[in-house]
Amino acid sequence: MLYPLMPQTKMQGQANFGCKRLGQDVNVAACLDWFVDHNALCKKASPCFKCPQGQKNREEFSRS
Repeated sequence: MLYPLMPQTKMQGQANFGCKRLGQDVNVAACLDWFVDHNALCKKASPCFKCPQGQKNREEFSRS
């Protein structure tokens, strides 16, 4: 089982946002995990595959 990342940066991993593709509130850490896993494993059937919101979260997380 995968566990969400525990960020050590200024961006809050526990912050929730409204995910447009899943249609629910998701925390940033879980979004990062799902986005990276589904893109690395090419799970094209997943709503997280090539998600622009997940990409934006990852870029913001890497800058913080």
